[in-house]
Parts: sequence; C-alpha cells; structure tokens
Amino acid sequence: MKYIRTSIVTGLVMGGGLLAGPTAQAAIPADSAPCTHRLVSAHEGYALHADGDTVASQKAAYNIGSNIADSDLWVTKDGYIVEMHDNDVSFSTNGTGLVTQMTLAQVLALRTKFHDNRIPQLSNSLSIRVAHDPGRYLMFETKFSFAKTANLQLLDNEIQAAGMTAHVIVYSSYLSQVQYLKQIDPALTVWYKADSVPDVSTVQGLNGVMIPAADITAAVVDSFHAAGQTVTRERPTTEDAAAWTHFVKTGADALMTSDPPTVIAECRALP
Repeated sequence: MKYIRTSIVTGLVMGGGLLAGPTAQAAIPADSAPCTHRLVSAHEGYALHADGDTVASQKAAYNIGSNIADSDLWVTKDGYIVEMHDNDVSFSTNGTGLVTQMTLAQVLALRTKFHDNRIPQLSNSLSIRVAHDPGRYLMFETKFSFAKTANLQLLDNEIQAAGMTAHVIVYSSYLSQVQYLKQIDPALTVWYKADSVPDVSTVQGLNGVMIPAADITAAVVDSFHAAGQTVTRERPTTEDAAAWTHFVKTGADALMTSDPPTVIAECRALP
C-alpha cells in the first residue's frame, strides 16, 4: 500500500516519502520559487552577501529558493531572545564576551565581522514578510540557555504573538527542551537533533528527528515514517552529487545544507 500521510509541516503532504509543497504564489518570481520536492534548510541562512544568523542571510536564503532559513537562538542576561551561532560573540562579531552574560543593549550594539550586519532579535526574523508565505519556514535551534523553562515559554509566546506557529520549526540537541515545547504548545513543530540514529521511542510525541547524513538509510527513514515522524538530514562533510543522490534514495523529508544553491539546483531538476 502506498505510504501517504500529512506532514507535520503545515500545508505539505507526504506521499511515498516525497513532500509536495504548495504552488508558488504569483508574487514570488519563478526563479526564486522554493524547491517543492524536498524541504531545503539553509544553515545560518545563505551567507553569500551577508553574515550567518542575520535577517539579511535569511532573506538571501529565501531569494535563492530555500524553503527554510535557519538560525541559532540564545537568551541575553536580561531575558531577550537573540540570534547568533555561538555564545561567544568574538567568533562572528566585532565584540567580545558571551551572549548569555550580556544585556540586550550590549548585543544590539555589536556588528557582524564581514558585512557589518545587525544582530537580530527573534522578533526581527518573525516579521520577515516572505517567511509568512506558503511553503516558507524559519528554523531555530535552541541552545543551553533554554534550559530554563521560562525561556522556552518566552520563545513560544513570541512565535504565537507573531502568528508564526505554522511557519516555525524548533529543533535542539537537548531532548528535554523540545519535549517541553511540545508539551506547552502541541501545534508547534519540533525536531530532536540527534548525534546518531536514536531509538524511535525517544522522539515519540515529537514531530521529527534530525540525523547525521552518514547515518541515514532508507530503512532508518522507513522506521521513523512508520511512527509518524519526519526525518531531516544534517549537513554532510561535502555537499556534492553523491551526497544529494544518497539523500534522495533514503526518502528523507528535508535536509540542512551550507550550500543551498547546489542543493536547490539538484532539487529543481527532479522530475
């Protein structure tokens, strides 16, 4: 019997392991319409003309056709959610210190190293117009500063207030964080980021799992599909034709990539 089920990503239906997305709206140019055969998540957005984890990189990801723009989340010392890949701001900005030990004002005074971009708050990304379009999503990874349940509640409150529950995917390598988010907001899409293939029972009640590229097989994907879970491929060491071919053969639902143009070109070439 053909395997068909409604995806946890609102508005998408999966049949035989494929995700069929909504038709691109007329307002979106044909050359930037999202790939509809697989969900393509641009890691840190698309950092060709902007630094990663910024609104500019997220918009750039959508402009080249990514379905999803990804960013990491941290909570400042005074309780505001901001986006940055590392807690240590010296890695990507002109400053020094840790996000978790800085106030919002201190973080917002920083600029990214290469393109002088502003550090976004969560609300800045949630207000990106194109992220509200059918077939487009924001993807956020929660780090250890979300060990406090109050911070997870704050995250969910901001997503709901922006009317973006159906356009946000939250994932984390901290299982307890995504479990708590699912508990307080069953409508929110949450994925567990695993460092190897977890037992299917581990993610019961969640919407899906992220698995290292080398660990994904068709059998693994089938086992999670049978349990009602979606499977996302984490970034491979090298994004090439072999990696893409393997991904497609496994029947996984989505992938994260640091090279979205290459993946999108391959994805659009599917029959």
